[in-house]
Amino acid sequence: MIKLFSLKQQKKDEESAGGTRAGVGGKKASAAQLRIQKDINELNLPKTCEIVFPDQDDLLNFKLIISPDEGFYKGGKFVFSFKVGQGYPHDPPKEPNPEDPLNKEAAEVLQTNRRLFEQNVQRSLRGGYVGATYFERCLK
Repeated sequence: MIKLFSLKQQKKDEESAGGTRAGVGGKKASAAQLRIQKDINELNLPKTCEIVFPDQDDLLNFKLIISPDEGFYKGGKFVFSFKVGQGYPHDPPKEPNPEDPLNKEAAEVLQTNRRLFEQNVQRSLRGGYVGATYFERCLK
């Protein structure tokens, strides 16, 4: 988990130093920066999720890493990059729904041969081909 000062502590420190509430380089923190810092401080992520800030001074750009510990995607690692104010990536993978499939071929395999479906998921997570489709490795 990333260690961040709370807004209250930051304000207290700045007041004791005789400064004003400002961000890096003496600039005033934007409303978005203040809000994201507050939200991060209150965040309670499950053990399968992690937030990474490539630049500790830029809280508006971060990565969410999801490492499922159960289900078909167990052992996988899914990384989503966020730039606040720039829109959001696609939703993270969900358990397959053969009643409303995005991938009709995979749904058919799931309905007819669940074991083969599980093997295909593992093969795709390890990197390689499932049928004619190549998948990059995403296991840790």
